[in-house]
Amino acid sequence: MRKLVVKEGTMRKFVVVIAAAVLCGTVAAASQASTPASKGSAAAGGQDQSRIVWSRVPASQDRQQIVSAEPDGSDLIQLSHPKRKFFDIDAQVSPDGSQVIYDRGTDEDPARGGPPPQFILVGPDGENQQVLDLPCTDPCVFDATPTWTPTAGRIAYTPIVGPFDGPNGSARSGVLQTSALDGSDPLRLSEPGIDGAYEDYSARYSPDGGYVVFTRVRNKPFAVAAFRMDVDGSDVQRLTPWRLQGDLADISPATSGPTKDLVVFETYGTGAPRGKTQNIATVPSTCASLKECRSQLRYLTHLDHGPGARFNPSWSPNGERIAYTKFRGNRHECCVGDIYTMSAAGSHQNPVSTSPLFEYRPDWGVAP
Repeated sequence: MRKLVVKEGTMRKFVVVIAAAVLCGTVAAASQASTPASKGSAAAGGQDQSRIVWSRVPASQDRQQIVSAEPDGSDLIQLSHPKRKFFDIDAQVSPDGSQVIYDRGTDEDPARGGPPPQFILVGPDGENQQVLDLPCTDPCVFDATPTWTPTAGRIAYTPIVGPFDGPNGSARSGVLQTSALDGSDPLRLSEPGIDGAYEDYSARYSPDGGYVVFTRVRNKPFAVAAFRMDVDGSDVQRLTPWRLQGDLADISPATSGPTKDLVVFETYGTGAPRGKTQNIATVPSTCASLKECRSQLRYLTHLDHGPGARFNPSWSPNGERIAYTKFRGNRHECCVGDIYTMSAAGSHQNPVSTSPLFEYRPDWGVAP
């Protein structure tokens, strides 16, 4: 049920192969409509001025759409309308809620001649779609994992630069940078000297804009972990053990209270080892050492091995709740992903969207 395929050491987002399509083949189409929680339920968690966006695989399984809803599941809107064999992923709501950016790709490898992914902007109502024309030219192969910076009109993302001749077939470079929406004024975000040995993805900014948390890939031996660094590329710290494969880290927007500087992430982001499954955990971004981080790591979900998993966490705008993907499957239903929310302590788990479809990778942002 992984949301992207990690291939030969490089997180190649363009291979968006969903297990719901690959493993199941016949996801039940009898009930395609989402089944939201009742209006005004605790699922909203006081977030009536916010919306959750996520990726949805329709029953045809031949594409992947971006949809949006209120935290209680009401007012569902389809934001993107991809053609067959196009897959929309990594939707991120802008800081003011006025735009959503997402990544559109295919299952064809751009490093082998397939079309490169595109970053697309769309309004919160699904109108005013705009394809960003970023200057990714040879040896740049494609751009990955877009997100917003605190500065209006700028985004952060990872240009993947070939050739793929690094350890385990990894890219020559895959580091974070920021730029204007037209690609002008590019600024490197990742620290210098890591190109080829490490790749950085999925930056998330602290409320004051002073530091970011992100996923770092170690190309040899292959592993992933959650990291933090200052926005000038300094003070780089690993927050999770390599063996835990901490992925998709998100920093709480709270500026005070119990979740201030708290990072939520998914375990085993590239696939759980035998006898394990994916869960959601937190770790402070302020711990002084990896040893201290280990001692303060807390699990919010507690699944053992089996058909279920919990992944893709995203903080609510006030830092009080977390949106995530609840994966379920058994001999009667395979590879179904639902969008849920829970408290910052892991309690009060409430549905946002439940259906026979695969729905995953939520982002919880403010409403415009």
